[in-house]
Amino acid sequence: MPNSSYLCTADRETLYPSTAEGFAAATDVVAYDVRCVPLLWLALFRPADLRTQTIVIEADPDAVYAEFDEATCDFVEVEDHEEEDEVVEAVAPLVAKDRALAQLDAALPVLNRLFKPEGPLDDHAAMLRQAVEAAPGRFITIELDEIEGLWEEGTFQPALRAALACFEGSSDAESERANLIEIAQLRADRPFPPARMLLADHEPVDDDYWNLSRLFGASFSAPVPWEPGLENR
Repeated sequence: MPNSSYLCTADRETLYPSTAEGFAAATDVVAYDVRCVPLLWLALFRPADLRTQTIVIEADPDAVYAEFDEATCDFVEVEDHEEEDEVVEAVAPLVAKDRALAQLDAALPVLNRLFKPEGPLDDHAAMLRQAVEAAPGRFITIELDEIEGLWEEGTFQPALRAALACFEGSSDAESERANLIEIAQLRADRPFPPARMLLADHEPVDDDYWNLSRLFGASFSAPVPWEPGLENR
């Protein structure tokens, strides 16, 4: 899905595991979200976890390419189209899962302080922890290039680094809160929805659905504890 972020696990210490051989989206994508990086995902990482790596995205030999035909006002398949491999210098967080979970625990008091008007996030963090622990792989990372592309050039990485830094010690609560809200695309200044909102009898409004996803994402393929399903009961 375009313009999305993906919380992924991998056995190898590498960014963008979806580009590596053996990646299985059905199990290796913990959760995903659209047009944002969920708030609690950020709490898994610190600035020191940001890595830079050259990624080669191999062209898909089975891909079908088309171009617009003005005569028919339709798209027409292009034959013998040769697509080259794409080389990308990626910057994203990457850390061992056990360390990420320890950092999530350590970030929780900061989040609860910054978002005190919206309510505590202990239950939400516990559910994200459960999802990360259940996922295969020794490392965890976020594939976020599609989100970075939505920001003005040169603005996303500084905002991301500042967001991760706030968990090491808050210096300007107001600006840090605003930055986290921007990256996570939260609709703040209203109570956060319960972590079990989708699993219990509750009559949420649109803002509740929106914020629940912006707190910890949604299921991509693998089940997640905060969404209904036999696996989660």
